[in-house]
Amino acid sequence: MKALVVVCYQKDRVSGPMGHRFAKMIENNICERIEATLSRGGELYFLMDVFEDDYERSAEAIRNPVRHCIRGTDGASLYGKLNDYQSRAYIIRKDTPGCVDLIDSLKRYDEIELCGVDTNTDILSNAIMARTASPFAKVIVRQNCVAAKDSLLAEEATDLMTALGITVM
Repeated sequence: MKALVVVCYQKDRVSGPMGHRFAKMIENNICERIEATLSRGGELYFLMDVFEDDYERSAEAIRNPVRHCIRGTDGASLYGKLNDYQSRAYIIRKDTPGCVDLIDSLKRYDEIELCGVDTNTDILSNAIMARTASPFAKVIVRQNCVAAKDSLLAEEATDLMTALGITVM
C-alpha cells in the first residue's frame, strides 16, 4: 500500500513569512501526485507545522526566528488547491522539522512518497523518519514536488537522501 506525505504545504510556508517563489511553483505537481495516489487506493497525509502563540519560546524559534504557522491563524492552514483534499487526508501536526508521530503511521506501507517544503529541513527530516518507520519500503522524493529557498542546501539534502536509500526522482 502507498502513502503520500505532503510536508508543510501551508500558507505561511508557501506565500507567507517563510514562503518563496519555488514553493508556489510546485502546487500543481503536488495536486497531480495527490490525484494519482488517491486514484490508486493510496492514502494521503498532510504533515503540518503548528506552533503556539508563544512561538518565541519554542525550540523551533531557536533555529528559526521567523514566526509562522501559529495555531488558529490563516497562515497555519493548507495553501491553495490542497484545501480541496483536506477531508480525504490524515492530518498530523508537528512542532519540529521531523515528526516522530509520523513513524507509527507509516509502518504499514510498502511505498512512501514525500512532497512539499523545505527540501533541506522538513523533507529531509521526514524522509529519514519514513525510512526508519518502514525500512523495506520504497521511499520516494520527486524533485518537481519539493522546494527550498536555498538550492545548494536542497542539492546537498538530495545527495544525503540518495545515500540513505531514498529514491530521488
